[in-house]
Amino acid sequence: MEQRDALCELNAALSRFGFPEAVGEPAVFLHEAYEDEYFKHIVGVETADGRHLVLKFVRDCSGDAPDALAELRNTVEKQCAFAQLLRGHGILTPQYYRAGDRFCVETVFSGVPCVLTAEDDCGKEIATITEPLAFRIGALVARIHTISLAHNCRIGVGTLFSAAEENDVCCFDRFRTLAASEGIDRSVAKRIDAEIERKLAAMRAEWDALPKSAVQGDISVNNLIDTPDGLLVFDYNNAGDVVLVSDLVLEGLLTAYEMDLEEGAPASLRERLFPAFLNGYLSVRPLTEAERRVGREIYTLYHALWFTRIVYNEDSLEKRIARGDLDGANALLRRMLADLTAPDDGSFARARRPFCEA
Repeated sequence: MEQRDALCELNAALSRFGFPEAVGEPAVFLHEAYEDEYFKHIVGVETADGRHLVLKFVRDCSGDAPDALAELRNTVEKQCAFAQLLRGHGILTPQYYRAGDRFCVETVFSGVPCVLTAEDDCGKEIATITEPLAFRIGALVARIHTISLAHNCRIGVGTLFSAAEENDVCCFDRFRTLAASEGIDRSVAKRIDAEIERKLAAMRAEWDALPKSAVQGDISVNNLIDTPDGLLVFDYNNAGDVVLVSDLVLEGLLTAYEMDLEEGAPASLRERLFPAFLNGYLSVRPLTEAERRVGREIYTLYHALWFTRIVYNEDSLEKRIARGDLDGANALLRRMLADLTAPDDGSFARARRPFCEA
């Protein structure tokens, strides 16, 4: 698209929300497009009255599905409304703006039918994780859960990280394939597989009775801004409904193992991040007895079989097998089994003193 045409389309989008035209050069934060089903264009603009805004043009649905765009618009509308409810109850969150009576409207951008939202640009996101920050993120997640549960918030879609179902960090099938490789200790692999099935069955037996509500769905340092008033969370495009203890554990593990460490920080720091996150959470919201029980099952299962421990990382099971390091692969299997069967340390049952006071 020609630069002038793109600016015209941005100005047309701004006008739908009652804003004057953009000044200066727009900042493209993200542009992704795959065939006719997926399109995401996120751009930052400054308006003539000095506002700094983020416009999101999104299409994530099949072009052949009837009413798919309207369904997407309705989901995004609920996600924005959830964000604004949290904002109204003290969670630092960008202001979402309305076009008429809606936060989300249908439009066409660069020839692609999509949905559009407008929100404040609140600044630069956090880049690295630390132990104090993990504690603060855990407390923030607990505050969001508490507010959402109190207001019976629902969006009507799931999230990326439901531990008892297929999810974006589940790698059990890949584990089973790798564990069948020549030279792998089948007795240990078989015991791990039995533990996977046992833990999933234990979770599912209690799943429907556990507290469930809407959550932000993708809290990470890259979706947080550290402000003088506290942590501000943005990006609600993965917000949905989930069992809260599942969100707690999987968001905590993502914080611990997938966020970048500060330069020079030892890799061993990662093992302190989830306990800090959990402690922060429990300092705000105690868990029910059932949540403690299921939370421990989720943690031991996903900590032991974290997806980058199975694939991707240089010391993962996949990479060890690929380079013929069978001794290392079998040692990793034994560590996985030890983590799966670790005795309950009571960490889900109580909030300890903040680590900084210890």
